Amino acid sequence: MAMLAAALAPMAPKARRTTTAIAAIAIAPLDTDPRCADGEIEARALVSVLRKRQSLGEADQAPGETEPSTSSADEKFVWRDHWYPVSLVEDLDPSVPTPFQLLNRDLVIWKDPKSGEWVALDDRCPHRLAPLSEGRIDETGCLQCSYHGWSFDGSGACTRIPQAAPEGPEAKAVRSPKSCAIKFPTLVSQGLLFVWPDENGWEKAKATKPPMLPKEFEDPAFSTVTIQRDLYYGYDTLMENVSDPSHIEFAHHKVTGRRDRARPLPFKMESSGAWGYSGSNSGNPRISATFLAPCYAMNKIEIDTKLPIFGDQKWVIWICSFNIPMAPGKTRSIVCSARNFFQFTMPGKAWWQLVPRWYEHWTSNLVYDGDMIVLQGQEKIFLSASKESSADINQQYTKITFTPTQADRFVLAFRTWLRKFGNSQPDWFGNPSQEVLPSTVLSKREMLDRYEQHTLKCSSCKGAYNAFQTLQKIFMGATVAFCATAGIPADVQFRVLLAAAALVSAAVAYAFHTLQKNFVFVDYVHAEID
Repeated sequence: MAMLAAALAPMAPKARRTTTAIAAIAIAPLDTDPRCADGEIEARALVSVLRKRQSLGEADQAPGETEPSTSSADEKFVWRDHWYPVSLVEDLDPSVPTPFQLLNRDLVIWKDPKSGEWVALDDRCPHRLAPLSEGRIDETGCLQCSYHGWSFDGSGACTRIPQAAPEGPEAKAVRSPKSCAIKFPTLVSQGLLFVWPDENGWEKAKATKPPMLPKEFEDPAFSTVTIQRDLYYGYDTLMENVSDPSHIEFAHHKVTGRRDRARPLPFKMESSGAWGYSGSNSGNPRISATFLAPCYAMNKIEIDTKLPIFGDQKWVIWICSFNIPMAPGKTRSIVCSARNFFQFTMPGKAWWQLVPRWYEHWTSNLVYDGDMIVLQGQEKIFLSASKESSADINQQYTKITFTPTQADRFVLAFRTWLRKFGNSQPDWFGNPSQEVLPSTVLSKREMLDRYEQHTLKCSSCKGAYNAFQTLQKIFMGATVAFCATAGIPADVQFRVLLAAAALVSAAVAYAFHTLQKNFVFVDYVHAEID
């Protein structure tokens, strides 16, 4: 999302600001739930407004509901007949099983060392329903349940039941269909692991291609960066957020945007249907947005600029985000961004690209944090209003909100798609209506928990965090050693030197301790950012 922010404002060729901006647009995600006292009060006010607007009509609402459509309103979207990216492959650990939720169904992701393929199984052992994600990859290369030791191969077939007798009826249990774990179709494409959430949809999965990143991601003229983070707000809240470029100058002030750069954004819709929608603006920069249902949002920013010595330049930025509905009130954001300028400020394989991936993630996480609390409050109010009016908030969205400008066209287009084709919410497994949504109960500290939401799930940040902890311990040990020996030498100058070394080591240890907060928790208060 950061990139979009930079592109929307008058361009100033400052490398760091541009890099930050790129991260922002890739990120613009976040959402929340309703149940604080203030939320209840505001919800009642919204319901009152809803009733008034139902009688007055929608004449003051921005155009967005009546956009070009290529599909019939009764053409429903089948949520389970699609590929969903569940993780960046580089952030998966092949030595251990990884739990994941998709459409409210618990999965376990693991790499079969025999075939080299990533496997997705239902996260429950057929024996006594213990979570297989708490297991391990055993010596034979199978996934072993940690409860009773049942093991499963890459096809989901049971390969060992330790408690079964070697002969007789019990010996046949390992070959019973009832002993097999449920397996789902998977594939790897462009560095992403995709899962098809229907265990009976193998033929459809084979005939369906996953959503693809633009060709520029394979172009050596472009540098790319990726990030993923789990967010405690709903799929619809995140999709609305990533469809909204106009929030960047305010929600991400001095991160990827600036409040004084806000301006009208005359977006126009080009096409829409059960597949999603597309639209753009005219002028410089030119922003083209496409939503491919159910969760893929692409933003292309084209900027015509002129630089001293280099002359006219055509800058292109791609911000592609996958917004995966994990469970009600919980969504994974996977963002892939690419650009053809200022590559030296981005991670990369070239010798001159010295910026580590984890450092770029610090900026990206600031963007997530800037949205998080705002979206939590928004979601709480929406949910309270929905509860009080006994109506689906998505069905009443344009009556409860007031969106008079063209800057909200993409937001309205998404809400229209969700209402007309998506049944107003993902097709969840189980009975999610009985569950309490995270945004209604989590504290600010929990909402902004980078460690649980990102660091543990990012190979780069997890590695850097562990390295910083190790370096902190080393310099703390050096400090103790210098202090302990400072009084031993008879030479006063040598004592002073050891004391100075102790101070320097202590300062370095403290610096590594301070830097670790960027992987764990950074408070975000909009009012304190001038």
